[in-house]
Amino acid sequence: MDPIDLLNLKQWFPRYCRSFSSKNEEERKNFALKELHSLNVSVNMFSIAQAVLQSRNRVLIAEAIGLLHDIGRFPQYAQYRTFRDGDSLNHGRLGAEVIEDKNLLGPLPPDEQELILDAVRFHNAYAIPEGLDPDKKFFLKMIRDADKLDIWRVFAEYYEKDPSERESAPGLGLPDRPEYSDSVLNCLAGKRLSRLADLKTLNDFGIMQLAWVYDLNFPVSFRLASERGHIDRIISMLPRTEDISRAVSTLRHHMKNRAAQ
Repeated sequence: MDPIDLLNLKQWFPRYCRSFSSKNEEERKNFALKELHSLNVSVNMFSIAQAVLQSRNRVLIAEAIGLLHDIGRFPQYAQYRTFRDGDSLNHGRLGAEVIEDKNLLGPLPPDEQELILDAVRFHNAYAIPEGLDPDKKFFLKMIRDADKLDIWRVFAEYYEKDPSERESAPGLGLPDRPEYSDSVLNCLAGKRLSRLADLKTLNDFGIMQLAWVYDLNFPVSFRLASERGHIDRIISMLPRTEDISRAVSTLRHHMKNRAAQ
């Protein structure tokens, strides 16, 4: 990939987003949210890539993956009016299909096309699939980190808004009630990831997102997460219980240690 290839994708992307225009204000807000998220994740990929990659070509590939990683969200929401994969389609796989259908990567060498496609296809998997070659696995770790860094922002902003001002899709239809599930908190305390199917409330969603800290891969990702403060914003929204405080204390210690590496 060269700078012209990336520029072409950056010029194409907003046109693609505009193709999902709607007269419905709520739908426009949800599409706009995903457009901004994609742009931010591309910037996050650049920040991570600058720290962990030597080749300018590979930094450009990382930026392209960030830009395209959620491209499947647009047709997903247009058809199903949800960002919940379990109620619609797997947006990672759908995104890879969109890229192939539109031949977005046609000018690139086959190995770079495969690298980008697999990063988009698997960025939202519960865990990194077995059997990927080391290069694909490395870029997949990068996009999973870059994605989390901006999802924390999205959720913090969503939760801080008055319920009447919130976009409908980011909360996945979960009710904003004061309780939370012990099973989800136990995953956080045990440094394990929860599954979306286990979530019952928005508090569960916030607790699940905190556990994503244990799935970050690079010290630069921990530093960026600490500097931006979105995790602290999410913590401040959760119930102030001893069990949550204990799990949060362990999480903060982990973040500090990994950021210093």
